[in-house]
Amino acid sequence: MMSFRPGFRSPHCTPVLLFVNTSGSFLVLVSLSTHVGSVTGSGLLAGAVLSAPWLPALLLAGPLNRLLGRHAPERLVRVSEAVSLALTALAVVAPERTLLAAAAVLLVVRGYFEALTRAATAVVLRGTVVAERLDRANTVAEIGKLTGLSVGAALAGPAASGLSLRGLLAVNAATLVGSVLLACALPAARAKDPADAAGGGPAASGGRPRVKDPVVRALFARFLLVSFWQGFHTVAVTVVPVRVLGGDARLVGVFVAVSSVALFAGSLAALPAQRYLARVPSAAWAVLPMPPLLAAVTAASTVPTLVLYALFLLLFELAYVHFNNRLLAAASDAELPAVVTFRATLLPSGVAVSVLVTGALCDLVGPPATAFTVAAVTVLVTAVTGTARTARAVAAGQPAGAAGAGRRSVRP
Repeated sequence: MMSFRPGFRSPHCTPVLLFVNTSGSFLVLVSLSTHVGSVTGSGLLAGAVLSAPWLPALLLAGPLNRLLGRHAPERLVRVSEAVSLALTALAVVAPERTLLAAAAVLLVVRGYFEALTRAATAVVLRGTVVAERLDRANTVAEIGKLTGLSVGAALAGPAASGLSLRGLLAVNAATLVGSVLLACALPAARAKDPADAAGGGPAASGGRPRVKDPVVRALFARFLLVSFWQGFHTVAVTVVPVRVLGGDARLVGVFVAVSSVALFAGSLAALPAQRYLARVPSAAWAVLPMPPLLAAVTAASTVPTLVLYALFLLLFELAYVHFNNRLLAAASDAELPAVVTFRATLLPSGVAVSVLVTGALCDLVGPPATAFTVAAVTVLVTAVTGTARTARAVAAGQPAGAAGAGRRSVRP
């Protein structure tokens, strides 16, 4: 496989790689979902296509953890992108009668390698960027990924109207050529600390993914709140403008557009705000988005609701960046493979479960009551994971043993 001299390798390729990878993937994914929805008339089938790439990573968390624990992360990214390119090229040349089936299978199988790329790039950054700049590097990587998702989804409509499915796959193959080249430009991550790896237990040996550090567990519980908020937002973006504001499809479109801008603005705002994010306690980031959310659904007036809901999403994105950065910084070298494995698998499943739960609640008790339920769950999880010593360590992004003299068990 092609490689670059060490002097030409840089971790700064990571956000560009994630942008190229996700934009090409979502271009095909959204286009295919739209096609399936229009042909079958089933929103369920269209949603199943959109969520299909998550399934392999959820079912294969153990193998993903073993790969991350036993192999150099930069090599895993290169192999993952190369396999994705080969699979996409095979789908491009598939016979016309099997093309749709081949594309569907491609998206499912390739979902595992995309999860591997996302997880391994986080390990690359942890092993190549100095600690003082790690938060910034992780934030820029998330911005690259989010921008790729937005661009790919935005281009899906015009691209699908001008290109056949085979043409869309060919465009995706071209983007994967770019991501393979960028993967070859990633530097080698530093070797693990032998003492850290020796004490890692199953995580270090690449067995069943486990996280033992109570501070990291507390962080992960709060990080999973993000998936709960995301699931609620997925439902609320349509039910709030219709059931709370009494609007129609046009207002839903406005709500979706404003939400997209707010999320993107939040990710961009997180970059200059890095120096301040860590100074705000983790518990504060968990509850900050709740007041504007509750105010938005109780205002029941179009402009105030839009403004307040946009503020909720902006704070939601800042909280996501905060929890993501603290989680990746707090994990030891031995537990990092398990942490990024759980991040790549539990968050999507959390979103899916949240969509079902909050969707059912919206039908039963309405959006305002559902929003108050989201706030109540947020306060509960924050309180349960918030002992004083653990909270201080979580806010600082430190392992539990660094929070005080000696290392003893701390309940999150």
